[in-house]
Formats: sequence, C-alpha cells, structure tokens
Amino acid sequence: MFMAPEAEPRSSSPSDDPRPRKPRKLGKYRIEKKIGAGGMGAVYLATDTDLKRTVALKILPKDKAENPTLVKRFKAEAQSAAQLRHEHIVSVYEAGSIDEQLYIALEYVEGTDVHQLVARRGVLPVRRSIEVVRQIAEALEHAQTQNIVHRDIKPSNLLIRRDGIVKLADLGLARAMDDTAETAITRAGTTVGTVDYMSPEQARDSKAADTRSDIYSLGCTWYHMLTGRPPWPEGSLTSKLHAHATEAPPDPRVHNPAVTDAVVACLHRMMAKNPEDRYQSPRELLQDLSRDTLNRETVSNDVLAGLSEAAAALTDEVPLPQTEN
Repeated sequence: MFMAPEAEPRSSSPSDDPRPRKPRKLGKYRIEKKIGAGGMGAVYLATDTDLKRTVALKILPKDKAENPTLVKRFKAEAQSAAQLRHEHIVSVYEAGSIDEQLYIALEYVEGTDVHQLVARRGVLPVRRSIEVVRQIAEALEHAQTQNIVHRDIKPSNLLIRRDGIVKLADLGLARAMDDTAETAITRAGTTVGTVDYMSPEQARDSKAADTRSDIYSLGCTWYHMLTGRPPWPEGSLTSKLHAHATEAPPDPRVHNPAVTDAVVACLHRMMAKNPEDRYQSPRELLQDLSRDTLNRETVSNDVLAGLSEAAAALTDEVPLPQTEN
C-alpha cells in the first residue's frame, strides 16, 4: 500500500540532538517512517525482520481500539482482503495484535495514487485512463467471485506501482454481499463510503450496495481521471447526494474535448442511476473496454510505460499505465 510520504520534520536549530532516533519495533516489524494516516489510524513503512521484506504496516491506535465498531471494521478489512489474491489488489500478508495494538501488514506499493497523480500532473490521457479502469475492473471481477463488494472505490484508493500496474487498496468498508447478520458493521439506513463517488443506492442504504455500486464508483473515478474533478464537486454533502440520485451524468467533454463519444457512452452506462441500467458485472464492462471503438484509444505496453513514468516521476519528485501514440 502506498500513501504520500509526509514532509520530513525540520530541526529547529543545528544544536538539536543530532543522534538518529532508534527505530520503533512492533513485534518482528521495524517501523521506518510514517507514510499516511486516516480515520482508521496510521500507516507506516516497515521492515519484516524475519522475512526481510518491506511492508505497509497499518496500525489501529490503542485509543481507537476501545471502540468496538472500529475494531470490527479494522478486522473486517483484514478478513476481506485476505480472501482476495489478485494482481490488481493490494495483498494482506498478515494481521494480528501485539501489546494490545491491532495491525495489518500489507503489500507496499511504491508509486503514487490516482488522486495525487491527477492533482500533480493533470488529467490522464484518455488511453491511459482506460488502462487504469481496465485493471481495476479485473480486480472487481475477482472480488465478485469471492462475493465481496468494496464500497469505497475512489481515486486515492487506486494505487499505481512504478511499473504501471494498478492496485485496488483499502478494503476497510468492504463486506460480503450476503452478509445480513445483525452484527454487521453497517446497518440498513446508514451511509458509508465517499460521497463524491458514491452510487445512489449506496447513499440510501450502504447494505444495499453490490458490485454494480462499485462499477458506478469506478465510473465517477474515471470521470475524475478525465477531467481533474469528481462529477459533482460543488455544494454540500446533501446537494451532492441529490445530484448523484437525480442528475444526468455530466459530459466530461465540457472539461476535456479529447474524450471520445465511445468513452462517454461507456462512462455514462457505468454511472446510470438505476443499477439495472449499468453494466451488470465487471466482465461485461471489460468486454466493452476491449471493443475496437475503445481499443483504438488504448492499450499497449506503451500505455503501461506511460503510467509507469508518471508513477516513477512522482516517487522521485512517482510511473503511469501507457498506450501507443
């Protein structure tokens, strides 16, 4: 898992203690530095001293471990991710508790995420955006075979490795589609996810989300890649939810004339208000993404090279998926 490195702390004066800090340890993990933070705690770059490999170590702070709901969600993330072994999904190596600290050891993805990439480099070329969508659709297809719905597809959860491979991260809101137990983390009538990319049915009831909801969110994410903004970026949370539920998907060509009719048709089907009008499976979406009308705009090894270059540039400033000219 990759998250943007924080700025290095600056010494207040040369007289500050120059001695290097002793690396913190959590069991067999030597923590090198903090690389991200969120509502579920912090993520650290760490070394598994037994296996001599670099990991992203997600730790639930002790104060949050007193909240049963957060503990359930943290454990659910590990359980969901552990079921999913796929090239385009961030792997979970192990999860556990040491000294009352819950942790998940994840694959470390050296590169960037789509949100950072667009913010720092501008909109993705159409062909490269299609390649990102294709790789994540493959991840969703695998998740569907395991009966898992992600429920938080968004640009910051799409990680681009330095070789241009795209990985789906953060299964903190994922759940089994047949999970109707009363003890489930999310209950009927509640909303979980990120509003800018959330399907209408998930906004009404997070337990109603299925794979088609993830396809909707991937469509909103694709729109962001093409335009540099979510479909409805302005207004309050309530107004955004209303727009997702009632307004026709905006035309990305208003912001990016390079987007073709075929891409718009595919994108708008992904973002249909009624789940029955969307692609009914990631496989159906993948079939459209491979059609000649779209394929002329995408993908070759050159596309992967392009993504790779962008990810590398941002890691070293990290490469992007690439296409031919």
